[in-house]
Amino acid sequence: MTEQETSVVVCGIDGSAHAEAAVRVAAQLAQAKGGKLALVAVNPLSSASGHPDIRAWKVEEQEAILTRSMAEARRHCKSVEAVTIEGHDVPDALIAAAAQLGADHIVVGTGDRKGLVNWLMGSTAKAVAARAPVSVTIAR
Repeated sequence: MTEQETSVVVCGIDGSAHAEAAVRVAAQLAQAKGGKLALVAVNPLSSASGHPDIRAWKVEEQEAILTRSMAEARRHCKSVEAVTIEGHDVPDALIAAAAQLGADHIVVGTGDRKGLVNWLMGSTAKAVAARAPVSVTIAR
């Protein structure tokens, strides 16, 4: 990233408490970098054999998630936008959105998970951290 380009921080949101924590961290990071924050809600898709994909969230649910996250983000950062996309693999969809938006940093939240594999971070956070070509912050 050259000095003339604006930093873009992408934050994955899903309406959960750990995503709200991620929004605060991402907004503060974007503001500190003098950049902008892009909130990305990935509506998970499930295949339905012979039928259109099934979306996890209804339009009203998506709007509620975006509205709450935008309100929180604007408390900490001046430049905020929100994007909703769909994908079968949430981490890949989030990383692809970050690439499209020209992000230099991704922030995801993680909550309490059961099991040894997810003890320190959730599966989405773990996958984003492992696959992303840019820096990743995992917020709790």
